[in-house]
Amino acid sequence: MGAKAAGGVGILFSLMLASVSAVRAQDLTEQAPLSPQKTTAFAGDVQAELSVVPGDGICAEAAQLTILRQGQVILEQDLSLDYGDATAIPEGPALCNLSDLKVLDLDGDAEPEVHLGNFSGGAHCCFSSLVYRYQPGSSGAEDRYVFTSHPWGNGAFDLADLDQSSDRQGAPEWISQDDRFAYAFAAYAASFYPIQIWRYDEGSFADVSRDYPKQVYGDAYRLWLRYRELRQELPLPEPSQDITAETEGQVYLSVIRSVLAAYMADKYLLGQEVDGWQRLEQLYPWRDRPAFITSLKHHLRSTGYITGSFTQPVQFFPGGTFEYLSGRLLPGDVHRYELTAREAQQLQLTLQSGEVKVYLLTPGGKSLGLLSPENTSLGRPLPQNGKYVVEVTAAAESRYQIFVEIP
Repeated sequence: MGAKAAGGVGILFSLMLASVSAVRAQDLTEQAPLSPQKTTAFAGDVQAELSVVPGDGICAEAAQLTILRQGQVILEQDLSLDYGDATAIPEGPALCNLSDLKVLDLDGDAEPEVHLGNFSGGAHCCFSSLVYRYQPGSSGAEDRYVFTSHPWGNGAFDLADLDQSSDRQGAPEWISQDDRFAYAFAAYAASFYPIQIWRYDEGSFADVSRDYPKQVYGDAYRLWLRYRELRQELPLPEPSQDITAETEGQVYLSVIRSVLAAYMADKYLLGQEVDGWQRLEQLYPWRDRPAFITSLKHHLRSTGYITGSFTQPVQFFPGGTFEYLSGRLLPGDVHRYELTAREAQQLQLTLQSGEVKVYLLTPGGKSLGLLSPENTSLGRPLPQNGKYVVEVTAAAESRYQIFVEIP
């Protein structure tokens, strides 16, 4: 009996050991870190390595970028990853899914830059480019790579050498779409976009779309053909029919408005806005045409397609208390934004970007303050009822964005 009992205990003990070993093995499997996926790219004396640890979802768990120049490590940086958090890295996009590692000369100075593509996650937004530019040390400072990011919004980009000019030594242009037209006149899935062409130079991106009329003309022609197809495909209402926002006909018309808005943006890039407006009068015969034209002109001004001096009202969203004012100023232009407010209401103005001067004027024309790159914020209670003016000027060509809020 004792031997039998001992044998039973031995079997039981063996089973317990096996169970404990299995649990420990499972724990080790669950806790074992995932192996990083490494990608390498190089050009000339520059080599870049991206090491990414995959996460549970679309976003990475961890990422590291290493850049070597002439075999020496110049940059070794852990990239901050935080889905949907625009402050994940200073002045940069929300990093989530990194890819598209490239080493190539983006500005024609014979020194390769390092490029990373980023997708922030979400149904369709947002894409961005991260560019690292070499900056040699001076006065005892070490060599380093300077970071620049550029958002592409819902779309992406193509790289192509459009002009093959000798001064840039084959550096490419970035062909994309103007994401500011998403949702502007139709739902996202039904939105159309004008072409945008960008150039990277000395650490910054510049919109050079107007320098490439051939590509812009091709895009305008594409939109023109799509408009003609939509007129045949969609069950559009009769021009004489009264249309309300709730009807199916209004939804179909929003598609027509969106393609024509993108077409008009291209016409402005080509300097053919007069012809464009004449065509639009014929292409959009529905009763809401005056409201559509007013809304389109407002959008084209705020996005910088319509340049020159203008005065226009600040249009808050229904029930909203804030708005963004943006545009493109040339020397001598004055952009004036009018907003109606009451005495003692608190007004907040913030210059978010642009080498501009922003004046806040009372209904009588008296200055209440000045914004500039050195003084970017102004907040104060308003002294009287009436129509206030936000006036924007610039000494040189500049794009700008201003945040205005009246709670």
